Amino acid sequence: MAQRFSPRALTTEVRKLAEEAFSVTDDGTPITRAESLARLLWNLALGYTEKVRDENGTLKDVTHPPVAWAGQFLYDRLEGRATTAVPEDDTRIRAADKVRELAKQRLNKMAASVIGPPVHRPKP
Repeated sequence: MAQRFSPRALTTEVRKLAEEAFSVTDDGTPITRAESLARLLWNLALGYTEKVRDENGTLKDVTHPPVAWAGQFLYDRLEGRATTAVPEDDTRIRAADKVRELAKQRLNKMAASVIGPPVHRPKP
């Protein structure tokens, strides 16, 4: 029988791979995949310049401008993303409307107990 897919199991494996050494710095310090990915995100968010060889083998500077989505992604990760409002079903009573209705009923009940029963007055 085949093993069932588990999103948690996938996340566990991705985290294991993220902590593996991916590269090394110039001084030999290992860099994990997670650190490499974080560096890439920061570069995309802030913009960066890299040296690239063209088809003639000449080394040139290529400037990459900042990418908006990377900046937003990092901001959301650092500050915490606000929860997205879930649209309510139009056929159901919204919570704010229910609270408003209950408050109105309570106030009307209080006013009726203070004033007493309505008095019928004939029109002039």
